[in-house]
Amino acid sequence: MPAPSAPPPRLPGRRVLITGASSGVGLEAARRFAAEGARLALLARGADALAEVAAAEGLDAVLVPVDLADHAAVDRAVATAVAALGGLDVVVSNAASAVFGHLGEVHPDDFDRTVAVTFTGAVNVIRAALPHLRASRGTIVATGSLMASVPMPTWSSYAAAKHALRGFLTSLAIEELEQRSGVRVAMIHPGPIDSPLFAQASSATGRRPRVPPDAYRPAVIAQALVEVAVRPRAEVLLGGETRLVGLSYRLTPALGRRLLLVIDRWYRSGEEPADRPGSLWTAPRHPRSSGGIPARDSLLAPLQLGSRLRPRAATPLELARHVLLSARRAVELRGRLLRPVPETPPPPHGLSVPRPGDVAPPATAGTVDL
Repeated sequence: MPAPSAPPPRLPGRRVLITGASSGVGLEAARRFAAEGARLALLARGADALAEVAAAEGLDAVLVPVDLADHAAVDRAVATAVAALGGLDVVVSNAASAVFGHLGEVHPDDFDRTVAVTFTGAVNVIRAALPHLRASRGTIVATGSLMASVPMPTWSSYAAAKHALRGFLTSLAIEELEQRSGVRVAMIHPGPIDSPLFAQASSATGRRPRVPPDAYRPAVIAQALVEVAVRPRAEVLLGGETRLVGLSYRLTPALGRRLLLVIDRWYRSGEEPADRPGSLWTAPRHPRSSGGIPARDSLLAPLQLGSRLRPRAATPLELARHVLLSARRAVELRGRLLRPVPETPPPPHGLSVPRPGDVAPPATAGTVDL
């Protein structure tokens, strides 16, 4: 009996620009959009990491190193992508960066840098790409976050940026509708993701955040981005756990705030020293999609976005194992989770300012032990 043939690509020849393409969800998205027949322009800060992605994956892609916080550089990067591809059909706005710590611990430079990359950088890319998307009646696809609708202590700059991004894109969608441009806007809002963000995050406390005991594999979010590029959906709160947290906060905000207090203390109970200055100010040297966090597929995602997000058979067992791990760690940490974690003194300088003894992060940076 002949083996079943692979389904035909759904985005043949479509011109797709992906930001944050050398790490996490962006790296996985590059793989999946290429598998659907798309022609790619990959944007990220690190030229070496981008080249390594293209070589390892065998991608015939336009590689454009750029810092998205630099408006003029973004204009040039998008122009380079458009010239090479002959236009744009899809922009995948995925790049983000973060600083860990309470507002009183985070230097203003580091807070502002998070917003500049995660929000303003996305605006820079979309503004430059919009005329080309109007010409093709294309689609903007964005990696949002549960933090776009639920507050998240210790990550206030990142949550603020994601709230702003959601407000910007929902407003833009209405503007494009009013102009009848044909440009569609789609957002995927995931919960915790097994990406290098936690291990590479810049930290105002000097310690890495304790990672969540359960997260989605970056491939799940990347596939969701593909699905809404093929069939745009305005917003998808991806996965059952994500929807449960969002719903509980919306329906029972007092209980939700109590839960967030515990989550704040969980993150702040980490003890591993953080690399300085972290990914907020330095590009990762090597591409990496996983950060070593306990991860799984989503059980709900195929009902939301189709069969290509069908979870692996082991997913229910993985979820049960992560729940048990969470309960065991919560018991071990109960003393810390029931009282405030003292804040560190406000820093005199941002993390971009070198200190004596600072060294480059090791080659293993981007993974973390739970």
